Parts: sequence; structure tokens; C-alpha cells
Amino acid sequence: MKIEESVCAIEKCGRQTELNDTLQLIVENYGFASYCFLDTGNPHIDIPYYTGTTGEAWEREYQANGFVHVDACIQQARRTNRPFSWGDVQFPRRQRGYKPGAIKTMEASTDHGFKQGLVIPFHFVDDLGRVHSSVCTLFWKDNVTDFRKITSLAGQEIHLLLIYWMQQSIDARKIESSGERAPLVDRIGGGQEGIWLTDRERDVLAWAARGKTAAETADILTISSETVVSHIKNATTKLKAGNKTHAVAKSVVLGLIDI
Repeated sequence: MKIEESVCAIEKCGRQTELNDTLQLIVENYGFASYCFLDTGNPHIDIPYYTGTTGEAWEREYQANGFVHVDACIQQARRTNRPFSWGDVQFPRRQRGYKPGAIKTMEASTDHGFKQGLVIPFHFVDDLGRVHSSVCTLFWKDNVTDFRKITSLAGQEIHLLLIYWMQQSIDARKIESSGERAPLVDRIGGGQEGIWLTDRERDVLAWAARGKTAAETADILTISSETVVSHIKNATTKLKAGNKTHAVAKSVVLGLIDI
């Protein structure tokens, strides 16, 4: 499934159950076994909002042991906007007679067959100034070498799709709870009003959405890499996005670029 097909599949979903099924197909296409989307903005809650396909057995064990309060991946996700793998996380050291909860969490995940995971954090401010945080973890059960290849080649593409999926999920939940259509871009940072991108800014974002680097985009548009980076920076600022991937996702959602 190409990225264009994935975006179209997400766009066609009107209910949360449809979005969940579609995301499962997308992550399977990249080789992942399952996913879990978790609200991390309320650390005091024992069972925060979550949705996913990791299975009842893992969900029961995770909840029963209170792993949400000791999971080192969640703790790191609260401090960064960048996707990372489980292998990038620094876990507390074992002490004599004591095993930290973070290590117990990872050992339990291994018992359930999860060998690696890609963690993608999301932090955004809504129109009322409230900060929201969430995280999507993609679970890997196959050869770890293949995991590294996939995340290296398609990590940015996966990040883009998940940002788009998250917005559609927010809209779907609002429709189901109130029966009213939510704004296309709501909690991810404001609507389209007042956003204007130049032709070049749209061009560089569109090529970024297709997975092109700044150097490759520069060759395509016959401009310098520095100019490409400058256009991306300007567009990111106008869109009030946290980084390039976020800017690309917002541009797609707002209809400012096509991919």
C-alpha cells in the first residue's frame, strides 16, 4: 500500500472502528504486528484513553501491573517530539534485590512476543491553549534487523500517516459523541484560516511528503538545498507546526498540498 493509498483509506473512514481496522492494515504493510494509541497527557490516571490491536492478554497485564506509571517509553515520549525505538531508551539499572518497573514492562512485552517497538509522540495545543499529549507505539514481532531497515527507510512516512490518522480519529470521536462534524484541524493546531503558503513552500512540502530529502528536492526543483530548507522552515512557521513532518501532515489535512 503506497502512502497515497494509505491517506485515501484513512480519509474514507467515518468511525473509530473503521480507523482502527485501517491503521492495522497500514502498520501490517510495514511489517508491524500491532499498534497502541495512548493518551499520555494525564499521568495520574491509571487507565487513560487508549485504542489499539495489541490484544486483550497484553492489555490486561499492562493494566494489572500499572505499567503506564513506570513505562520508560512513555516517560521519554513526554519529553520529545521525535519518534524513537525501544532500543533508544535508557532504562534504569537493576539493583540487588530490586527490579525497576521499567525493566519489568519490557520483559513482559518480550513474553508477549514483542521484540521491538517504534514510539511516535504527539504534543499539541488546542484553540483554548490546552496542551495535549499522546503516543502511538507500533509493535514488532519479526527479525529485529528488518525492523531497523523499515524504520530507517520509512520512519518519516509512518510518522506522517500517524499524524493524519490521529486527526481523523479526533474528528471521528467528536462525531460519535456529539453528532457534529469537527473542524478538519482542531486539536492539532487551528484551522486553515489565515494560512497562506507560497508556490515554492507548497512544492517543497509536497516533495517532502513523497519522502524526498532536501537534496533530492533541490535537484527536482533546480534550486539549492539551502533554499529548500529555508522554504520548509518558513512553511513550518506559518503552519505553527512542531517540525517538518508535522508541517507536511497539516498541509495534507488542510488541502494545501497533494501527494
